[in-house]
Amino acid sequence: MEFIDHTINWCRGEILEGKIILTFAAIIFIVGVSYAIWGSSPYAKAAPWALIALSIFALITGIYLVSTNQKRIPAYTTMYEENPEKFILAENERTAAFIKWYPITQKIVFGLMITGMLCMIMSHKTVIRTIGIGL
Repeated sequence: MEFIDHTINWCRGEILEGKIILTFAAIIFIVGVSYAIWGSSPYAKAAPWALIALSIFALITGIYLVSTNQKRIPAYTTMYEENPEKFILAENERTAAFIKWYPITQKIVFGLMITGMLCMIMSHKTVIRTIGIGL
């Protein structure tokens, strides 16, 4: 299997990941709207905003993954056919730059989790607590 095949398979995997995230976004949006329609407790009435915000974030992420990777496949194929060595070097640089984001992403997720927990523990307002649950 050549380098380009691995790269194309990676893009297809990210397209699948994007579609799964889009499905998650749709389910969370439906749950949020359901809470808005049928919710009767104070938390059920506050939950839609946090859930809908979460679904919008997931929707943007899913659309980005699907659209960018669908555009990358033909571009990568063309670049590889023109100059395989140059493509391999460019792809190695791109992935090395991308991997540098992993520790930053972990810190951001950790911060969001702590913020969510603090919202739930420190506040007695239902909207802030449901935002904490969403985080």
